[in-house]
Amino acid sequence: MTDEKKQSRKGSTRKGKPRRRGSGSVFRRPDRKGGKEWVAQIILENGKPQQRYFYTQAEADEALTEMLYEQKRGLLASGPKQKLADHLTYWLEQVKKRKVRASTYVRYRSAMEKHILPALGDLPLHKITLRTIQQFYNRKLDEGQSPSSVITMNKVLHQALAYAVKERLIAINPCVGVSLPSEERRKVQPLTFEQAQRLLQEVQGTMMEPFIVLALVLGMRHGELLALRWQDINLTQRTLAIHFTLTQDERYHYVVGDPKTASSERLILLPQPVCEMLHAHRERQAEARLKAGSAWQQHDLVFCTDKGAYLWPANVRQRFYRILQRAGLLPMHIHDLRHSASTLLRKMGVDLKVIQEILGHSTLDMTANVYSHVLPSMQQEAVEKMEEFFKKP
Repeated sequence: MTDEKKQSRKGSTRKGKPRRRGSGSVFRRPDRKGGKEWVAQIILENGKPQQRYFYTQAEADEALTEMLYEQKRGLLASGPKQKLADHLTYWLEQVKKRKVRASTYVRYRSAMEKHILPALGDLPLHKITLRTIQQFYNRKLDEGQSPSSVITMNKVLHQALAYAVKERLIAINPCVGVSLPSEERRKVQPLTFEQAQRLLQEVQGTMMEPFIVLALVLGMRHGELLALRWQDINLTQRTLAIHFTLTQDERYHYVVGDPKTASSERLILLPQPVCEMLHAHRERQAEARLKAGSAWQQHDLVFCTDKGAYLWPANVRQRFYRILQRAGLLPMHIHDLRHSASTLLRKMGVDLKVIQEILGHSTLDMTANVYSHVLPSMQQEAVEKMEEFFKKP
């Protein structure tokens, strides 16, 4: 027995009398002298005690603090007295976070913290009814929240309460049968052939030129572009492989992960003008690397800061908006360039199936080898027509 344990026992004059802290207590079992005689105990909402046993009072005190914290967060709640806030927090942090992309987790957490918890968080889990939820959604719509925002709130509540049913905390999911607003799809106006050429003319010779070209001509997503590495590009064989996408977590840290869907991981055959642009871009980047010296960050990124670091997505969007303004084009999202690519390729007469393969649409049935049927021969017609796009009149 250590001196610390002996001193802890000598320093206590209590003979089994509990020392209470909120709904918990620490007390000594004289009949267990020489063993784990100290008990940390809390009372669960069903009235039953939960106990943990220790050699010293200090260990029991520390354990009680942890148990009370867990009880407050709902991790030890197991019955109808658990609040919705407790269950939602547990479900999102301990269950859902491990299964979804970082961007999805951030969106769910925002809906929970900004909307659901302030309005419903203090309600006992078993008192949440379909009417409670319906009135909550109606109130949010009246406050000016968009239908898509309310639909996101419902995704959070529906999945979390379905998990509560699975844990037998409630009998039925009160979200079943709720009336949701129709999601208003944002109208996308793809660029015309003339507008697309005007946009490319505006960025010609700049660091943004290949970024805009890959989004507009090949339909690459914003996150795919920000995660693109030079090792994924073969200028000799004129191919570009998409393996990763960049997102941000709840602390706005960079997260490089798998593409959006299995079909998003794809191999694209590049038109010769695009290869030439990428080659020129690499030379400009080499000059920036020499200028940065030891401050350069070795991430092998195609698109990066003047120090080689990851680009902040919001900054890229702001730069894109300024380019649109200078080109005399109406405001649009970067993702709209992807829609424009689909439209432009279709107008060029490229087969729809090949367009889907180039853009990596999730509707395609992919084989175990992601690239097995995306062969250069299938895309040659698309490349020839894209090369026509770059020829000056």
